[in-house]
Amino acid sequence: MGMGILDWNQLWAEMVRENRSTPGFKGGADLWKDKKVAKRYKAPTARVKATLALLPLTPGISVLDIGAGPGTLALPLAREVRSVTAVEPAAGMVSAIKDKIDTEDCSNLRVVQKRWEDVVPTRDLDGPYDLVIASFSLGMEDLAGALEKMDAVSSGSVHLLWFADVPGWERQYLEVWPSLHAAPYHPVPKADVVFNLLWQRGKHPNLVQMPLVQEEWFRDLDEAFLHYAPKFGVADARQEEVLREALGRWLMREGDRLVMRGRSHAAHIWWEKEES
Repeated sequence: MGMGILDWNQLWAEMVRENRSTPGFKGGADLWKDKKVAKRYKAPTARVKATLALLPLTPGISVLDIGAGPGTLALPLAREVRSVTAVEPAAGMVSAIKDKIDTEDCSNLRVVQKRWEDVVPTRDLDGPYDLVIASFSLGMEDLAGALEKMDAVSSGSVHLLWFADVPGWERQYLEVWPSLHAAPYHPVPKADVVFNLLWQRGKHPNLVQMPLVQEEWFRDLDEAFLHYAPKFGVADARQEEVLREALGRWLMREGDRLVMRGRSHAAHIWWEKEES
């Protein structure tokens, strides 16, 4: 890069490293390694439907889902397309997907338990894929390398969903992290960095902003605490008291249940594969 030109991949890497250095913070693979914790994760149904509606789906295509979680998109995709390969590093999430493959008869869904950075396409994948998607799973430090690999295994289009602004859960982290861990929380980089990185690397992506709604329901405060304690790095009685007090402020009662709601925006960034 010439003098004065911002290297967007370097900026992304610096922000990811800063996020990971946040005291008490757990990344995805660590957070979701336990099957019981992974099974508590559930994306809002409306968000899943909205995401699927964004994608150019036809029955005969093959799909690669990177950072598949418990099969949030991979399972419904498997019912719509010819085949799905799901890449997911967290052991708990992989167990959750495999359980659902057996119960939902999704024999066209294959799981690769690896970080995307560690995937070797010629060994681990069955590409090229008509459609590649990474939905809120851009935790790679070398984003440029990760995106180049996505493009390399695609024969159609690549679709990214990422945060356009500060999501509700990050606003909560920013508010309470100093009280919990005596240190600030460092947010993840947002979609502007992704878009500019792609442009700087010669891609000409499309971008559409969309609502991002966080909605999680609980029977009571104890259930909510069990759900959130790992995410907030709670390790002792003092931290439990801090988080319970915060949850008491954040949760809203609707009928006989408690709900956590947050509204922000996401970005759908995508591009068509260009022939060499």
